[in-house]
Amino acid sequence: MAYVVSRLLVFIVMSVGSQVEFVKKVESNTLWETRIVYSPARLGPELERLAMIGDAWWYRWIAVDGYSMHPFDERPANWAFFPLFPLVVRFARITGNFAFDAAIVSNLALLAALILLRDVAIRTGLDADAADRAVFYLAFFPTSYFLSLPMSESLFLLLSLASFNAAQRQRWWLAGIAGALATATRAAGILLLPALLVREKPRPAMFWLAAIPAALGAYMTFLYFVTGNAFAFADVQVGWGRHPGWFFQPLLDYVRHPFAMGERWNLLAFNFIVAILLIATALVLFKGREWSMATYVLGSALMPLSSGSLQSLGRYAVVVFPLFLLLGRAGRRPLLHQALLAGSALLLGVFVALFVLRVDFALA
Repeated sequence: MAYVVSRLLVFIVMSVGSQVEFVKKVESNTLWETRIVYSPARLGPELERLAMIGDAWWYRWIAVDGYSMHPFDERPANWAFFPLFPLVVRFARITGNFAFDAAIVSNLALLAALILLRDVAIRTGLDADAADRAVFYLAFFPTSYFLSLPMSESLFLLLSLASFNAAQRQRWWLAGIAGALATATRAAGILLLPALLVREKPRPAMFWLAAIPAALGAYMTFLYFVTGNAFAFADVQVGWGRHPGWFFQPLLDYVRHPFAMGERWNLLAFNFIVAILLIATALVLFKGREWSMATYVLGSALMPLSSGSLQSLGRYAVVVFPLFLLLGRAGRRPLLHQALLAGSALLLGVFVALFVLRVDFALA
């Protein structure tokens, strides 16, 4: 139900928005005259146009043509994007169209992730109602529309949940393999290693977790032979305005200028709130001695903050599943639950509408 209702909201807003025509400027050139005429023939191409934004093009480039094969420089390049998601889409070939194939992969991964999230929640100690709330909070998170786009978020969410779930069941071989696949999907997968290591005392079976850094090492080795720089995936981020620094610097910069609500490609106020929410979640989990979840959340907050920017924090947070487990626990009060769910659904609708209108921060 969480999947169906939340995806219907996303799909309906995107479908209606794709049919909007901006006819001409009126009222002394201050307003757009618009019309909406539903055309089944236009729906597919327009949805493809909407979906293929930003990172989706980089993943398509990798899926179709592979990685850039030239020495490293600091211009934007597809080395920043890890290989598993485009490879899965390439070999799936459901329709032959990258946008639709990748969206299908993302949505199937999201559905599986929501099912797995509930099992992880129950094994973490949440009752059935709290687990259900966690699923709804994730499905309706304001940036959860990225989980249905031709991007890697859903696949990474599924694999990171699978790794945690396998560790909960003491199946360390599966935890290591799923963690390695998550790391082959996004660099943040490496955060699974410390998170799973602190679960309990080391044992021989946990040697399987070595597959997680091995996956990162394999990609770095590939980049070294291609570009001459094993860290090309990180160093090329300079081309997007990201520079290594102290994690607290972006937070301090915003506190100094709190009325700067947003800038190009960055809704500062929302991303700042999400960053604080992630850090607060980590602290609450540490206080409750939930070391594994707390370590994962804290790393998931500090890694992007250490790039010197708040940009896309809201998007990155949607895959940090312990946040939603904690919210599921906190939402036992009916009034708070209704406020959280209604507020999230409202913001999700607004963000999708802004995405359809190509407002830059909704694309990042």
